[in-house]
Amino acid sequence: MAIITQNSLFRWENDIENLGDMERLKLVTEHLPDESLMCKLKKERGKGRDDYPVH
Repeated sequence: MAIITQNSLFRWENDIENLGDMERLKLVTEHLPDESLMCKLKKERGKGRDDYPVH
């Protein structure tokens, strides 16, 4: 019986582990869907102070 080894399509263990903490955090923040959260935060603020934008 022959054993056929296959390369992995997604090599997370090598790519992600080699990144630093800031690069991992950047990946997370770029890929999380946050539009609904931003809309809720804007709605919660209402007509309050707008010194700092929600985004």
